Amino acid sequence: MLIPPRYELTPELVSLLNSIEASRQVIDSIEIPLEIEQNIRRVENLKSSLFSARIEGNNLNLEDLQNPSKTQKKAEVLNILKAMNFLKEKQKKDITTAEMLALHKITMNGLIDGQNLGVFRKNMEAIFNSAGIAIFMPPSPKQVPSLIEKLIKFINSDKERFAPIKASLTHYTFEKIHPFLDGSGRVGRLLIQKILYKEGFGMKGLLSLEEYLDNHRSTYYRMLEEPEKELTDYLIFMLTAISETALKAKELVQQKQKVEVEDYLLPRRAEILRIIKDQKIVNFDQIRRRFMAVNPRTLRYDLKKLQDANLIRKLGTTNGVYYEEQK
Repeated sequence: MLIPPRYELTPELVSLLNSIEASRQVIDSIEIPLEIEQNIRRVENLKSSLFSARIEGNNLNLEDLQNPSKTQKKAEVLNILKAMNFLKEKQKKDITTAEMLALHKITMNGLIDGQNLGVFRKNMEAIFNSAGIAIFMPPSPKQVPSLIEKLIKFINSDKERFAPIKASLTHYTFEKIHPFLDGSGRVGRLLIQKILYKEGFGMKGLLSLEEYLDNHRSTYYRMLEEPEKELTDYLIFMLTAISETALKAKELVQQKQKVEVEDYLLPRRAEILRIIKDQKIVNFDQIRRRFMAVNPRTLRYDLKKLQDANLIRKLGTTNGVYYEEQK
């Protein structure tokens, strides 16, 4: 296995790199209030975690995550979110084998047997497509540690000058090594985030790349099946994903230059306030129908906090209660 794989820098790849760089410069140049930046980063990180899990077959949506019940599917998403937060603490440091193993342990906690957490696989494991057909046989378990060591050396070096390409090549190679019995895909996508952050392409933490990959899941899987000698299409796909996601992040940051009160609120409370503003006057049942997965007591608490902030006004009593925007 060649680490890193070779590729040809085509005009299309250069154009995509220029687009990513242009978005990065705009995002980094715009100052928005810290509290607002933290709020939108929280939402984008949650989306990244959710869609990374969805790529692996998890069918939860953002509303489901607001449900206080604890399920394995919800734990899968929250594990990825914890791993992302773990990476943020180490975003400027070189990657290590220990960090890769820690990412796996955090990501797969409670989802696989404890003896397989944070350790490289010890068995041969074929890679299967959605039809259950073996499409690739990864290296033997004995080869995994040395291959990962070579990959880490590449990640931490200056051998590849384009960060988006380095992140994409790393992801491809990591999935080909397939170092874990289960969870290689999740950890591999986290490595993309790690490299982009470390190389100055974090874009305020607003890149929900996983949403794009989930929306193009069949193409994504097909591209990871590409042989090492034919990586141009794979790189075009991955750089398109980064470019389009960066454009969305740029538009989001530009919008937040005009500060609105909702920007300071937690996401669900901001949405409740928007519903009340749009509908002019609403009752509790209308709000509850929009958030069926959320405990009614939690929704009443949200409404109380909006009242305390003088953003909405409560009209009537008991069964005749309505809410309107505080003028």
